[in-house]
Amino acid sequence: MNRKLLFVLLLGIFSFNCIGFLLPNKEQKNPSMFQSLLGFFWGNPNNVRTVSGEVGPAGGSLKASDGSFSFEIPPGALAETKVITISRDASSNGSIPAEYGSATPIFKFEPEGLKFSKPATLTVTYNQGNFVEAGIEERSLGMYYIKDDSTLEKMKKVAVDYSNNTIKVEVIHFSFGVGLNIQIWLVSSGIITNPTVVTNIANNIIDELSNYADYGYASVSEYYQANAGVLGPLLNQLVAVLGTDPITAAFPTADFDGDGAPNFEDPMVPSLGPVITVSSISSAYISATNGSINSTDFTWRSSKTGTYSIRKNAADCNTGTIIYSGNVTANVNNNSGSILASSLNLGTNAIRVCVISAGVTGFGVASVTRDDAAPGVTVLPSGGSFGTIQSVVANCSDTGGAGCSKIVYTSNGTSPAFNANCSISNGTQYTGSLTTPNQTTTTYKFKSCDNAGNQSIVYSESYTVDTIIPTITINSVLPSTYLMSGQTATISWKSDKEGGYEVKLGTSCATGTTLTGTNVTGNVSANVSTTSEIPVSSLGAEGSKSIFVCVSNLVGTKGGTSVDIIVDFTIPTIAASVNTGTYTTPQTLTISCTDIHSGCHEIIYTNNGTTPAFDASGTIVNGQLYTGSIITPNNAVLEYRFLARDHAGNVSGELVRNYTIGELIPKFTSFDAPEYGMKGVIDETEKSITLHINNPMHPFILPTYTTENTTSIVYTHALPQLIEFQPDDESVHLTYMEGRQLSAELTLISPTGTTVNYKIYTMMLNASVDPSIMGLSAQYKLFLIGWFSEQAQFHFETPNGNIPISCAKVYNWNEFNRSYLCNFTPINNANGYLMDLVVTETPPFHTFRYPKKFKMAAVKNGAGEANGEIPYCYIKYPTSITQPVPGDSEMIYARVYYPGLTNYLVENAAVTGHIGIGTYGTDPRTSSSWRFVPAKFNPTDFIDHINNAEYAAKVSVYPGITKFSYVARFSIDGGLNYTYCDTDGSGSNVNFGGTYYPELEFTLDKLGLINVTNPNP
Repeated sequence: MNRKLLFVLLLGIFSFNCIGFLLPNKEQKNPSMFQSLLGFFWGNPNNVRTVSGEVGPAGGSLKASDGSFSFEIPPGALAETKVITISRDASSNGSIPAEYGSATPIFKFEPEGLKFSKPATLTVTYNQGNFVEAGIEERSLGMYYIKDDSTLEKMKKVAVDYSNNTIKVEVIHFSFGVGLNIQIWLVSSGIITNPTVVTNIANNIIDELSNYADYGYASVSEYYQANAGVLGPLLNQLVAVLGTDPITAAFPTADFDGDGAPNFEDPMVPSLGPVITVSSISSAYISATNGSINSTDFTWRSSKTGTYSIRKNAADCNTGTIIYSGNVTANVNNNSGSILASSLNLGTNAIRVCVISAGVTGFGVASVTRDDAAPGVTVLPSGGSFGTIQSVVANCSDTGGAGCSKIVYTSNGTSPAFNANCSISNGTQYTGSLTTPNQTTTTYKFKSCDNAGNQSIVYSESYTVDTIIPTITINSVLPSTYLMSGQTATISWKSDKEGGYEVKLGTSCATGTTLTGTNVTGNVSANVSTTSEIPVSSLGAEGSKSIFVCVSNLVGTKGGTSVDIIVDFTIPTIAASVNTGTYTTPQTLTISCTDIHSGCHEIIYTNNGTTPAFDASGTIVNGQLYTGSIITPNNAVLEYRFLARDHAGNVSGELVRNYTIGELIPKFTSFDAPEYGMKGVIDETEKSITLHINNPMHPFILPTYTTENTTSIVYTHALPQLIEFQPDDESVHLTYMEGRQLSAELTLISPTGTTVNYKIYTMMLNASVDPSIMGLSAQYKLFLIGWFSEQAQFHFETPNGNIPISCAKVYNWNEFNRSYLCNFTPINNANGYLMDLVVTETPPFHTFRYPKKFKMAAVKNGAGEANGEIPYCYIKYPTSITQPVPGDSEMIYARVYYPGLTNYLVENAAVTGHIGIGTYGTDPRTSSSWRFVPAKFNPTDFIDHINNAEYAAKVSVYPGITKFSYVARFSIDGGLNYTYCDTDGSGSNVNFGGTYYPELEFTLDKLGLINVTNPNP
């Protein structure tokens, strides 16, 4: 079948190229009316018959020379070049339905059958004529295809410009076409009276009124009232021809006359036949879906008695399917009966109630919409995380036509629910936007129900809202905001909000890099202190570093604060304004410090030769703080040592400066004999040093000393040769003579060349207690010869307490031989005890303690182990010694036995031994001239019995004497009682087991013997 393109211009629209009209035969007999219609159009019909031109893939346009039309073909609409021809006054195969009037001649577009890949557009200019501006007649203008079967297909209207009287439509292919309009005025004028044609025109007007929203009207009533001048006469003629008004009946709830009463109660034109009124409907919307409203019914009445039929899918009272029928009594309410949703079509269904009374049919329409589609809910905004309070809006949408009834929601985690009739079984009805709570996550669940009872699925959206940005407080940074190599920054901080946190290095929380360390990421509780530890190695190179502590709220918005850390791996450098050297006058010494990154913190120094020092925390542990320039003292040798520390804790290298200022006087500040625990008495007036020696073991001493302003010490007797004094070369000799004896002379030389001579004196301490056994006398005496001042005070210290001593100078007291005779009262004790002699002095003399110098023995009844005597001891080897000159002897060995104490391999601290030397023929038990050396335990497998122990020592042979005796002695009570041992054995075993062993008697002729070949080498 050929399809012909027809352009219909309702009520005076222009057609392009050829202009003409197709009118009903009845109308064409009225030339005045025809001439009136023809006057609506621009141009002369005889002006343009054909327009032709070539158009290719690039597109193009054709335009009538009189400007009455234009035709636009867009690029890409044609695949190849075509000759486009438009002719008017063509004849179509199909005819135009009677309910339409032609508004244009028939046009033929060639080549016939041409199709466009993209729609072309046709714009036609028309004359306003007698149309009401933008009224229903002008708005109903339309373009139609005329099919070969005489049916019409409306084309897509692109735009109508009512002010400039142009209409634009889309053309998708070429054929025949014509412009048509709804013949409203022909019906109103009584020209068209055929009931079928009149009914079709009424239906077209119903369709046009239904499109009220397309023209910006709020309701069909508003659209009708805007065109009441045209439509009012039409309604009267409809009743005259049809006996009823189908247009008013099609909109029963509208209010065409605007009096507040709906059309079904107050029709515009009363019907000539029965008036059918639908007074109520149980539900205008139903659904075939389970759980929804599955059926409806309505109440109706007829103004006249007759027969009725209730029809569905009926265009009039002669079509459709009868679902109920019967007789009706005038003005009595009737029920339609149940109408199932499953029996209706989807969408709006007109349930037509038809009543025939006296041969005239009246009808009423109940509109029932079947909607099986579930409604939907659109929630805005969608769920997510937000930094502001959100207003949540839920919109219901329904595509099935019933329209939304209500929305229900929950926010407690349960699901909202409806009953079958859209009553709420769980949740709250949504009436307006919901405001989200702050600082929490809220899940809203929505469900909608339409007027047909269809229920949507549950829509869920979660909103995390937090408008509060965390505030972070840094409590402390340790060890400080300066870090050196190996340190860790310990940052204590807290947040006023809980959340996830990061500790970052950079310029902000947004751009920083997460650091490595302890507690640099995680979650933090509100107002709880957190300690983050960041090794300095994670901060990179030296310089200023910004560390941000960042805490996110629920939606990820970060609050943060920062602390600047100075990373400094470089030690500071220091310099002195005065170089090391010799200066005649005091110097002003200024120290400067330089540090690149953290800056110098403090400088410390010493001037006593020790190294200044800080501890790990920066506290000064040696030295003093440098606060400004130092003025050196005069006449002094100075050594300054400086150390600087920067703020990060880096410590500089030590800076040492040595200065000799002015004229320096050298002097001894100490001169001691550590071997004897004695301190020398320095007399600066006579430039002498006196050493008080107790129980010397050697004929020379090894002194230690300190000096001031001294570069060297030389022997005085060797001057002018500068022979350095060697303290360990036996240069300070003891004479073993009573009184103060000159032992050496030394000269001190200062850096400036000044010399001072000192004489070194020694004096032996001689002392004895008489008697030394308690209980033998009422008055005990102590005789002292020593180097004491006249202010010296004396007392004994014992295990049993202190014993005061009262002393007085004796007749021969002098500066070289100071003798004292003292009295004391011992403390009685059954076992005896050892006593320390304590001498309390005033400077320059020194207070001394002579440990275990004296002993007080208890009165014992004979010898024996019970009285502290050793059972057996003897000198093992050698029994005699010959040596060429004075000096140390060879090693002397002695052995001892005491039950339960001695062992050949294990030393017992309770056993002590000595080897002593004295002048030949004197008794070591009573003579004070004997000198004893502690013997050392000597474990050995070469021994006569495993219960014996061996001890050994050397003695020092002093010059001037050719023959000495030596002896061994042992004690088990710390020296309170000694058993003396000769070469053939001694001890309490002399009477062992009741048998007398005379060889175990101690005798002087059995002592060891030392012969010196050259006593004065």
